[in-house]
Amino acid sequence: MDVRNISRDVFTYNILVDAYGKEGMIKDAEDVIELMIQRGHYPDVVTYNSLMDGYCLRGEVDKALAVFESMARKGILPNALSYNILINGYCKKLKVDRAIALFQQMPSKGLAPTIETYSTILQGFFHVGRHVEARKFFKEKMINQGVELDKVTCSILLHGLCQNSYVVEALSFFQILESRGLVPDIHVYNILIDGLSKNGHLENARSLFDNLPLKGLRPDVKTYTMMIQAYCHEGLLDEANELFREMEGNDCLPDDVTYNMLIRGCLQNKNYCEAGVLLDEMLGRGFAADASSASVLLDLLDVQEQDPALLAFCKKYFP
Repeated sequence: MDVRNISRDVFTYNILVDAYGKEGMIKDAEDVIELMIQRGHYPDVVTYNSLMDGYCLRGEVDKALAVFESMARKGILPNALSYNILINGYCKKLKVDRAIALFQQMPSKGLAPTIETYSTILQGFFHVGRHVEARKFFKEKMINQGVELDKVTCSILLHGLCQNSYVVEALSFFQILESRGLVPDIHVYNILIDGLSKNGHLENARSLFDNLPLKGLRPDVKTYTMMIQAYCHEGLLDEANELFREMEGNDCLPDDVTYNMLIRGCLQNKNYCEAGVLLDEMLGRGFAADASSASVLLDLLDVQEQDPALLAFCKKYFP
């Protein structure tokens, strides 16, 4: 785009720099900055933040740092967003120690970390497998210092804990967060229900699921699918089927993932008749069996190739 003949102020220039940066067109963003200087408009912290963000989106965090360091030489003070951009960039490059160094620098510059700062570092720790430090950071830097948490932070924490099998601790933190006034949404509940059910805590997962209406929440298709998977894993096929049929009554239509999950459960529990009913229903709704369902069927044929019911199922649906 030729921007030379467009009249604009710093605000308009900043919009252009930001737009070019988000598209990865850093050279164009730099050209706009050069043009604004030539026309007597001086870049501000917003301008340089947009340029830094553009570099970080391209994975060029060291170039973003160079822009950050040049700001001070030009008499422009970085703000909390400047730090957040760099911290996020380093965390995405798995350089969490560099992110922590920036975080620790903020108070000396008169800047208070925002909830985005804390959330980014927390996720960065989990992302590189440093879950012990993540838990310590959450307790000491956030809970103990009274940081006001949001649902994004809650999701990051619970997902990180559940992924590392700290499900009891995740449930404990969840209760702490609720006591601090955080109102979790269905996404937050889904993370915890999934983590509990996959780590042998089906009763806790079921309790959370059953109490959703009391919290003013309705299960979505992911919630139902997680619980159906948990029931199937425990061999509780009747409960899985009951929950599956309950979905439509609650205006929540199963998707292809739900169907395939239950079909696999039926196959693994040798309920080929019910698997057939579900397969017919699924195909009638325009869904198809996925690779995992086909894999389960092949595995069963390897070990139960003489099972008449299984052979009849295969002949009917996979002739």
